[in-house]
Order: sequence, then C-alpha cells, then structure tokens
Amino acid sequence: MNDDAKLIVESIMSDDVHTVTAERTLGELKTIFEKVSYHHLLVENEGKLVGVISDRDVARNLSPFLETSSERRSDRSLLDMTAAELMATQLITVGRESSIDFASILLLENNISCLPVVQENGQIDGIVSWKDILKCHVYGVEP
Repeated sequence: MNDDAKLIVESIMSDDVHTVTAERTLGELKTIFEKVSYHHLLVENEGKLVGVISDRDVARNLSPFLETSSERRSDRSLLDMTAAELMATQLITVGRESSIDFASILLLENNISCLPVVQENGQIDGIVSWKDILKCHVYGVEP
C-alpha cells in the first residue's frame, strides 16, 4: 500500500446496501438475516437513513420458544413487531470522504460495529463495518 494514499471510507465501504422500511416486521427481518451473510440492515424512508438494525437486535427480540413444542401465542405475536420498534435511532454516521482512522475511532468510542455512510441530507451512500476497517489495516487498500 502506498503510504501517501489518502485512506478514506469510500475506498473500503460497501455501497451495495440492503435497506428496509420501518414497517418491516421482526419475522421478515429474521428471514432476511437467515439468508444473508452480513449483520446490519439500514432502515430508510425515501432513501434517507432513519435507523439501523443488527442481527443481534433481531435475535434479542425473538422468543427462545419460537418454533418449539413450548411455543405460545405470545411468542408468535412478537414476530409482528416492526423495524421502527427495534431499530437504533441515535445514529452515528460518516461521509464518503471521512478518514478510515476517524471511522475507527467512532466505532471504538461508541462500541458499535458499523457506520452508515451518508450524505449531508441523510441520503444513504453505503456502510462500513469494523471488519472492513480491520481488513484495511491488515491487508491494506488500493486507492
């Protein structure tokens, strides 16, 4: 890696982001996470970021009795919770031009695992995770 290269979020972020609306249900979110390898969904309204949901948020709200012989009606009704009820709304974000070091500090100091990449108007550009940053530091990145 060229030491003079400007290491910015845009060079390591994923711009192929899976977004959902706030009306999606816990059951739908569970199904999505069962089919994908990533751990975060961005919640959007008209292309603008309104929240973030992790696979851990989904797991934390599922009943351990779901789909077992001990399942109760209340266990199944949890699946109707909406993304709006589950999502984090105190959002910490970065822009495309933010430095990777700055993004690293935000992740560490806020004990979070991803940063949505957004424009000033809230429009979603992508997402960068702690794994993306770790890969950059270990393997380098070509600007």
